[in-house]
Amino acid sequence: MASSLIHKATYEADNSLDSSLREAFQLLEPQLRPPFPLTIPAEAEYLNLNRAILYGILSETHLTKVHIKHLHGIIIDGYRFFTNLLCRLVDELYSKLVENVKLQLLYVTSEMIHVSAIGIDSLLVALLRQIRGGDFTEANLWLCSEMVNLFMGKWEFLLEEQPLVLSSALDVIRLLQDLVHVPEFQDIWKDLLLLTDVSQFYQSRTCSRYFLLRITPEMESHLRFLFTQVKLGSQTRYQIWFGRKFLNVPEKETVVINVIRFISCAHHPSNDIIHSNVIPRWAVIGWLLNCCTKNHVEANVKLALFYDWLFFKEDVDNIMNIEPAILLMVNSMPKYLHMTQNLLEFLFLVVDHYDIERKDLILKGVLSALDILDRKGVVQSFDVLTTCDMLSPFLRNL
Repeated sequence: MASSLIHKATYEADNSLDSSLREAFQLLEPQLRPPFPLTIPAEAEYLNLNRAILYGILSETHLTKVHIKHLHGIIIDGYRFFTNLLCRLVDELYSKLVENVKLQLLYVTSEMIHVSAIGIDSLLVALLRQIRGGDFTEANLWLCSEMVNLFMGKWEFLLEEQPLVLSSALDVIRLLQDLVHVPEFQDIWKDLLLLTDVSQFYQSRTCSRYFLLRITPEMESHLRFLFTQVKLGSQTRYQIWFGRKFLNVPEKETVVINVIRFISCAHHPSNDIIHSNVIPRWAVIGWLLNCCTKNHVEANVKLALFYDWLFFKEDVDNIMNIEPAILLMVNSMPKYLHMTQNLLEFLFLVVDHYDIERKDLILKGVLSALDILDRKGVVQSFDVLTTCDMLSPFLRNL
């Protein structure tokens, strides 16, 4: 029996999750038609019945309500296992699901919200992570629209029971800053500045889970492989593959920004990795910067790299968030002088102009960042930046 859930090329191996759902459905299909037995199944049968019902919901659209009713009747674990299956399906197979199945997936997700299923927060976050930045294809925009409709339709429940999910769906400060030139959003930003001290937002540390939301699980797994298994000097083919797979979109700026924020703030290598010959984070960030071909894109990518410097507080922030930028500048000397020079110029520019009214706050953050990088020995000395004759005297003095 071929899979009814995914698009699969003839040369591709079977997916274990898809196979387990399909096999459970084939085995238990006679039990998926009413009347349903009133007995409580043993644990192994219960788990298999969950798999079979899920496959039925996704593949037999004409029997969806029957399968949902059956599911409600057998549940003994608060839907924990069923929701876990849905999370795995989204993480592992979403990009391969046939269109009909995606529709069913969103429908059953709405049902899980309705019954307050255990793990519904993880499922919603998993779906949010399938929205690809910079991707304006019909399929991606459809998922955006469906998730907005889902959140609006279940707003009261989510506000009371799952507020973290709502905050995961709206990264509001970055959004408003990106849209500040749109009149309607400019008004919201002005109101925010009038009603609150925006420096409180600036100095609030963003939890790393939010950076994960901006890249897909597939992208995350490939990046973590790169930073744990690939040796420095052997990374070129992996970078080329990554670029073709994930950066080959018209608006790749958004993707590169998201990747750099993930690398800086959500992937912190162990000491063993740092002292090994595995490719360091700064080297990959340097490659990503070189992928930028437009000045405004490059500026936004640099801001993503330096953002944590601007409001750095040692008692709140993590030194690993600011480490890649300084190592990129130091290690680019002298072979890639232009990289170091461009980054220094941008850093001084952003200190002066990012928020003129709060320049003192930003200068304090950058000085705090430099101080801890020096004290903790992330770099042995700043002499390479202050004494190099190849850098302009103006930059050296700054």
